[in-house]
Amino acid sequence: MNIQINGGEMNFKLRNTSLVIFTDIDGTFLDHDTFSDGDNFEMLNKLVKCNHHVVFNSSKTFHEIKKMQDCHKTSFPFICETGGGIYHKDQILESSPNQREGYNVMYESKKVESFESDVRSEISRNFRQDLDIFDDINVSEKKNLSSLSGENLDLACKRDFSLLIKWRSNEKRFTLFKTVLRKLNLDVVKGSRFYHICSGQNKGKALLYFLNKLKLSSSDKNYTTVGVGDSYNDIDMLSNVDYPCVVRSSYNPNLVKEIDNENVILSESSAPEGWKECVNNVFSKILIGAI
Repeated sequence: MNIQINGGEMNFKLRNTSLVIFTDIDGTFLDHDTFSDGDNFEMLNKLVKCNHHVVFNSSKTFHEIKKMQDCHKTSFPFICETGGGIYHKDQILESSPNQREGYNVMYESKKVESFESDVRSEISRNFRQDLDIFDDINVSEKKNLSSLSGENLDLACKRDFSLLIKWRSNEKRFTLFKTVLRKLNLDVVKGSRFYHICSGQNKGKALLYFLNKLKLSSSDKNYTTVGVGDSYNDIDMLSNVDYPCVVRSSYNPNLVKEIDNENVILSESSAPEGWKECVNNVFSKILIGAI
């Protein structure tokens, strides 16, 4: 393996492996509050030109991620809604007879309408004072909670596989709520802003599903996996990669303690600069390990 610095710029070519970088978006790739990417999209394009793979792995909706990519003229594979759907345009991967707005549908979990009524019934009976369902709150509060407005807020509300809630009660009540959801074969996971109720999927399961498909499509290649995240719903992703990276966040300052991997990287900076810092540190670690 070799990493070269030419004129102060890193060459991301590795001789014996290609990276598959699974990255969260908000608070990781983009600034948590302003949603700026810095120049991270520019870095993504450089990585892909060096035969690495980039997969967005986010709680954002299909529509949000598609719009983001359309704006930057990219079409990287992506996992949306905490593992709910996996989509790609990658020529290496097998095409699918199921298409969604130009993307191959690799996987989709249970749709939210299949369990939403049961969840709402339980909330109405037992947890009305403990939480707010995001869909039910007024537009002004949605803007305040999400830092989104206009079309961006509309796209965030178009959820296919998960139900967002704002938890307002204590940990004891939350444990009880999780127990009730498990009886419905549902999970609830903590994101940076909201809790996400979904039908058993998570970012780690989706990562492994995608990686298996990638390896089947290119069995002659060697892959090294990287995960980059900032929140507790990223733990399943970070626990299933060779190099887990935590972007420093004031919202989740102790997240790195949850990752049991000697290769774990914690950035000094927050997003978006922290994302680039993490990826550069991965290359440095690989280089040192190859010496």
